[in-house]
Amino acid sequence: MWNLFKKPIEKSSFEAWSKMSDDIAKVAILAIPVIIFGKYTIGFKILNSILLFIAIYLFLIGGRLFRNKVNGGK
Repeated sequence: MWNLFKKPIEKSSFEAWSKMSDDIAKVAILAIPVIIFGKYTIGFKILNSILLFIAIYLFLIGGRLFRNKVNGGK
């Protein structure tokens, strides 16, 4: 109970991690207009937009990997 990473990891933990990864990606998607239409310099907007796109991609991939673990995939 106290050790969250002991093996075997429960399916419910993978489901929760998958949902959390998807939710973080959704929040990052919603943050893009805030960056683009904010009162920042162009360089700041471009850099932060690129970083947000990378974060979105990584969290969506992470959610998919966790979901595949729940379904018995690789």
